[in-house]
Amino acid sequence: MYKTMEYYSNIFPYIYINMVKVGELSGSLDVSLQQAVKYLDDNDALNKKLKKILIPNILMFFGILIMLVVGTVIGVPMLQGIFDSIGTEDELPKATMMFSQFLNAVGKVWYIPASIFIAAIVGCFTYISTPSGRYNFDYFKYKMPIFGKLIYLLDFSRLIRNMDLNLKNGMRIQDALEVSKNVLKNSVMLAMIETSINNIFIGKSWIEPFEEADLGSRMTVEMLNIGMQTDLTEMMDKLLLYMDTDIDNTMEKIIKVLPEISYSIVGIVLVFFVVVILVPCIQVYMGGFLFSAYGF
Repeated sequence: MYKTMEYYSNIFPYIYINMVKVGELSGSLDVSLQQAVKYLDDNDALNKKLKKILIPNILMFFGILIMLVVGTVIGVPMLQGIFDSIGTEDELPKATMMFSQFLNAVGKVWYIPASIFIAAIVGCFTYISTPSGRYNFDYFKYKMPIFGKLIYLLDFSRLIRNMDLNLKNGMRIQDALEVSKNVLKNSVMLAMIETSINNIFIGKSWIEPFEEADLGSRMTVEMLNIGMQTDLTEMMDKLLLYMDTDIDNTMEKIIKVLPEISYSIVGIVLVFFVVVILVPCIQVYMGGFLFSAYGF
């Protein structure tokens, strides 16, 4: 079944195909399908939460940015013309003039920053397409601010969940690792799994690569070590419950932090908009006495 689905990878998500593959190879297709559906539902719910927070703030940010640019390009010359026509000695604020001059300079040589921007994007994609670039990019995903911990927890939880399924169906640990790695795409996690398999063949601990990577919490490694000395599948069940709680807590933190960050960015742009555009408008339509009265 999974081989047929691979021909339609544009329809079936990568994770779904490989969960079906794990289910077929382990003889527990029904459980794998349930896990796949749960993963897709949870992922969809997470995306909806993040979009609900990000999209309004991103639209607000770009809206203010467009107003700032348009207001400076069109409004500043008009305001300067009004100042000149009434013969006042007042001048537009330095911040307004400096930003206007900057936009005019960029407008004259727009092809230079555009070329640099396009070259930077092409360079990034070219670097990421190399093995070392892909590895470094995947490592950055695990270490990036805000989302890094969640990405690692989701990948590691997916690995443990599928390993647990395979072990309960009688697979050896190295075989369970080999099959379970199909549900992952991150090259850093895949490298750790390959090292774990090699460690088993040379008589070392398969948990050691995850411990040395120091990407997850110490508790997860200790629970696996205890499981190796007692009952691994039973301890994996407890570990999955612990990780589910950790994932939920991490998501809650992200949902709380994201609005604060987005509001801060929007606030900075809004303050800049007030200084560059609204202050000279007030000077024109209300006179400079409001500012001069307070020594501005």
